[in-house]
Amino acid sequence: MILNEINGLLNLNKPKGTTSNKILQKIKYIFKPKKIGFIGTLDPISSGILLICFGKTNKLFNFIIKEKKTYIVTCILGIETNTYDSYGYITKINKYKIIKKKEINNIIKKYKGLIKQQIPIYSSSKFKGKPLYKYAIKGINIKKYNFIKIYKIKLIKLKDKIIKLKIKCSKGTYIRSLINEIGKKLKLGAHIIKLKRIKIGKYKIKNSLKLKNIIKIKKINKYIINHKKLLKQYKIK
Repeated sequence: MILNEINGLLNLNKPKGTTSNKILQKIKYIFKPKKIGFIGTLDPISSGILLICFGKTNKLFNFIIKEKKTYIVTCILGIETNTYDSYGYITKINKYKIIKKKEINNIIKKYKGLIKQQIPIYSSSKFKGKPLYKYAIKGINIKKYNFIKIYKIKLIKLKDKIIKLKIKCSKGTYIRSLINEIGKKLKLGAHIIKLKRIKIGKYKIKNSLKLKNIIKIKKINKYIINHKKLLKQYKIK
């Protein structure tokens, strides 16, 4: 199916284990659109909502990117990695201590509101035109910061060394960095083992289309939010 004339937004459910760009290239190969892009990069460890823009909808990037995002993150305490997730290598193993929900809640509530966050050194954020991870590979750790906002952060599970949090945040938030900081505050260290984006603004995971189902669907148009509807939604004339 060729979608070279379509303009709109697709709420895609990205699987874990691949990059956002590889997903984009796969959709590009299948549908051959004139123009395609995505909003809100997800790391390989992450799954969930990845918004795909077709045609003119790419021009709405600066409006859609401002939407609040909600994640469910699962992490393990006591072990730190260089990438702050399970895709990196272990840098430190700390002696584990039994921790209570109250202690975690006292720490996480301090992260609500506007905070200055250090961007992970293993990220695609650029410094002098080069991604930070390229410096990190050479042993050069560039410190780069961003101001982000945490609207809600809630502990939803604690079992042994595993904690699960629900986080609602602004654009530019690195959940990996947040978990790394929380782990240090708990004097245990922590890293992500699972991350799922369940909401971006009005777009919900329950309404998303799984990548594996795209090829099977004959009329993908019905899953794409029309460009004109998006203009009304964002009050653009």
